[in-house]
Amino acid sequence: MPRLGSRILFTAPVIVGHVLFPLSLLLHLWSASSQDRMTWLAALYVAGGYFAFLYLAGSWSWFGGMVRHILPTFLLVTVWATYLHGNPDTILEFTPTPDFLLSILMGTFFAALTVFSVRGRKGPLEGVELSFPLRGGTFCIAQGGASRVLNAHYVHPSQKYAIDVVRLSASGTRAHGLCPPTPDSYAIWEAEVVSPCDGRVLEAVDGLPDLFPPVRDPSHPAGNHLVLESDRTTVYLAHLRQGSICVRVGDRVRAGQMLGRVGNSGNSTEPHLHLHAEEGPYSGTFSGSAGLAIRFDGRFLVRNDMVRVRAGVTVAAPGEEASRSRSSELPVVGDSAVRKGLKGGR
Repeated sequence: MPRLGSRILFTAPVIVGHVLFPLSLLLHLWSASSQDRMTWLAALYVAGGYFAFLYLAGSWSWFGGMVRHILPTFLLVTVWATYLHGNPDTILEFTPTPDFLLSILMGTFFAALTVFSVRGRKGPLEGVELSFPLRGGTFCIAQGGASRVLNAHYVHPSQKYAIDVVRLSASGTRAHGLCPPTPDSYAIWEAEVVSPCDGRVLEAVDGLPDLFPPVRDPSHPAGNHLVLESDRTTVYLAHLRQGSICVRVGDRVRAGQMLGRVGNSGNSTEPHLHLHAEEGPYSGTFSGSAGLAIRFDGRFLVRNDMVRVRAGVTVAAPGEEASRSRSSELPVVGDSAVRKGLKGGR
């Protein structure tokens, strides 16, 4: 069981970035309103830039979609109140101060991050079409996109379009608490992982232990994982639960076929599913070839996009008869409203 100190260090940046720093910007905006209008506008520039960036690129699976929409409301209320309360000095009477110049620099920095967040929502035209690899709930993209500010994998050539997926609980958050120390406190724990494509199993690792969050195992980055070959594309699914993989090397699989369950093995701070695709044949290592953009029914999913998938889908392995008919998947909700089909990779 991880120590409380390590959990605090892990959650502190998230709390600061999503709660404490936004509140400090609102207080600064209120304080600036008692000085002059230009200082107030500079403070608004900082707050507006950061709130826009946070709305697009924040880790909202930690706090829920409601908090994501409430924070901008707080900003609008503060802007209205401080504008009425502010000092109506004219621009001609204004003398730039160090605080004003710092606000302009910070505001420009946050505005640039916002631009990168917007641009990162559009992936390259070429890529691979896969079906969504999870079923039974509402899932959120924790890491994903064509920008470093949206996707921590983007700096890695093989994984630059990788996605990390978590499941949301009934309250809209990924876990019961900010950083609970037990894997079963996370909504995605033991979620069913299904094949995202028709293909063949090239590698299956299933003997590594599941860890207590936020403990990681950097010596086994992928943890328990599967490597699939599909039409000149190699697909990787990582951080599966120990003992859950139900296919073997050499097996042929169909899109939607049960492969295993989500765990917390390898270099993972909490239960989630990692998925990425590489161009060409399997290199023999977890990341060895150029990464490919992934689309699900033509849509490029990025951080905070959500997908709702029905449970009870059963797809038989090649040569077997399905025990139940395949169900359809419900639309993506949130930032992308599209329908998910079950298609093989191509």
